[in-house]
Amino acid sequence: MTPEEQLLLACAHAHVEAENAERIRALAAGPMDWPALTKGAAAHNLAPLVFRHLLNLCSESLPAELRARYERGLQGHERWNLYLTAELLRLLERFRAEGILAIPYKGPVLAAQAYGDVVLRQFADLDIAVRQRDMPRAQELLLADGYESSYGPFLPGEARKAQHSEYQYIRSAGVVVELQTDATLRYYPRPLDLDALERRLVPFAFAGCEVMAPSAADTLVLVSVHGTKHYWERLLWVCDIAELARQDDRGNLPGGLAWDEAFARAEEFRVGRMLRLALWVARHFLDAPLPDEVVREVEADPVVRGMGEGIWSRFSLEGSAQLPALPRFWFRVRSGKTFWQGLRYASRIATLPTNVDRADAALRGRFSGAYAVLRPLLLLRRYGFRRWKPREEVEDAAEEARPRQP
Repeated sequence: MTPEEQLLLACAHAHVEAENAERIRALAAGPMDWPALTKGAAAHNLAPLVFRHLLNLCSESLPAELRARYERGLQGHERWNLYLTAELLRLLERFRAEGILAIPYKGPVLAAQAYGDVVLRQFADLDIAVRQRDMPRAQELLLADGYESSYGPFLPGEARKAQHSEYQYIRSAGVVVELQTDATLRYYPRPLDLDALERRLVPFAFAGCEVMAPSAADTLVLVSVHGTKHYWERLLWVCDIAELARQDDRGNLPGGLAWDEAFARAEEFRVGRMLRLALWVARHFLDAPLPDEVVREVEADPVVRGMGEGIWSRFSLEGSAQLPALPRFWFRVRSGKTFWQGLRYASRIATLPTNVDRADAALRGRFSGAYAVLRPLLLLRRYGFRRWKPREEVEDAAEEARPRQP
């Protein structure tokens, strides 16, 4: 492992203990490719933590120009996070006033819940879960506030249709809101029951206000599924799991993290292996403090161990190379509770088009009714059959398929 990768891992903590602080200082004082580290921090969405820890612990080791760049970057990041946080609170109040269930997750709420501060975690958009039947009213509210749909408007007749991909809205200031519904959370083998999730919401003190947010146990499951959805390619998602565990270990989570409840909820939605994998990578990448009984359950799953070792082998400073199409499919299969359940899950994911897919020329016009057949071929084209593709190459291909704003 290179010094830059070691330093990135050492900085991937919201709060640095004394021993780790000394390690950061020692690494920063040695040979270091600073441009590569800076690029790696951005690739893994960890720039706020890396910049903050290096400036606070060993600014004298940074080149003067880089130190100034980190300071500017950190200030800009903090302003943006606070702006997004204020916008989230405003939208939640708007939804509440209209009688629309709106559940914030990831983004500012996760930053406050897991990291203890909204400025410590990087996020680019606002994720809100609403009921599918409430989508017409939710969209009307966003459009009235100056947002525009990124992929075409949600039509009233679609209120009970399963789109299978988030509804995305963007405003001129660059704020992106993604509405997820019980129909669009496609990466759960069993549909997520938002009515049941609503009953488990807990009051959470957040940015000087109190919001109703998922419990720590529900958040752990949500974040575990999200990281597995993305093959744990970015260290930020591993850090999310580790920081939730650390907050619980320090007694900082209101009500604590009910581990038994988290595992029961994961089994209910058939994502138990995804949860165990999340905890495996958090423990082995970032030394997440887990209860002994949790460690035993995680380590007892040989499939999780094999998947975790594969994730570790793909880790790099630049962000993991994108898996080719067939390994991506096999990863989905292995994340299931059983082979057959995993195969059904992977096949469903492979044949349900996303919004980006619908914008692709291959899935438009006369081919629009052949999504299920054409999408696997589209994935082969996008990710390759056997060849590993750099992240940038895949993202460029996906960007070409995106609809352009007028």
